[in-house]
Amino acid sequence: MQSIHRYFANLSQQLGLADELIRLSPKRRAAKQPMQLGEVQDQTEHYLDLSSGSEEGKGIFTGVWGMGAVYLFLLMSPVFFQGRWKEVLGTAVVMCGITLAVFLLEVFWPASSPIRFNRRTREIYFQDRGKLYHTAWDDAVAWMQESRSVTQYTGAMTETPLQILLQRYGHPDDVIALRLNLPIGRTAETQGMMWEYLRCYMENGPWFDEQGNPTASSNRKAILIKHYKKQRTAKIHLRLNQYLVKKGIMSRGRLWATTVFEAFMLPLFFFRDLTSKYARQRAAKQQWHSLVKERCRANGPTMRLYDLEVAGGLHQVVTEATEPTNR
Repeated sequence: MQSIHRYFANLSQQLGLADELIRLSPKRRAAKQPMQLGEVQDQTEHYLDLSSGSEEGKGIFTGVWGMGAVYLFLLMSPVFFQGRWKEVLGTAVVMCGITLAVFLLEVFWPASSPIRFNRRTREIYFQDRGKLYHTAWDDAVAWMQESRSVTQYTGAMTETPLQILLQRYGHPDDVIALRLNLPIGRTAETQGMMWEYLRCYMENGPWFDEQGNPTASSNRKAILIKHYKKQRTAKIHLRLNQYLVKKGIMSRGRLWATTVFEAFMLPLFFFRDLTSKYARQRAAKQQWHSLVKERCRANGPTMRLYDLEVAGGLHQVVTEATEPTNR
């Protein structure tokens, strides 16, 4: 992966951050224990999917139109009981039709796939609008840099990007820096725990305990439940808000105002979650390149994409030259 290492060296020198970057290694522990942090979208014996965070806004337009349809129908319900049901029915059909059209548009709109870690071939994949990027796990170049900023609006804020370099398949000079998760509010310690989770999966996995030790039983169901709970936004955080009131962080007046607002927004977030769910399912089934799909099967090929590029003459393979001996 010469282009990736060259890209990282140039990036460090240009930004003048060579001494501040924390380089991560697939072979070296990054934290005392791994932590999932809720971004794991799927985890099987052969691959792990990590949400890229690029689809955070998916479903919001469907949610807006869906909420409008629900509340408009409720506002017009008195007219329905007055015998003017045709007007109510016509409005409902129009609003539902627009909501359905926006739903289908958001579900079928080309979207980025998650970041996939393949244990079989020890590779990392990412696909964005038909472009497939990859890197070998053993030669992965990942780093993080913790920064702290203070503004008059947000106060002190910590941001620690956790990034990894990938190159485009068939175009090794096209290198991208991909963020593995959202950096806002994260510290170097928590980001290190996230990297340690990925490292434990690739090195010790596919199943391991909270300390990173291999286990025989699968915890895939628990992982999926945790991810879906993390991603589900259509809910009222009543217990959390009550806890904040108990700690003196939130006033009782704000508690009820927040609860009423979250209840009002439930239709929007319900339709958003529904749209996001089906969009992710379609992306997982339809948008992966055939080379990735076959390598994630139990009986698929084990040759890495990098090896295919080498066979195609896209990389210069450095070999150790032996000097002739004088006799």
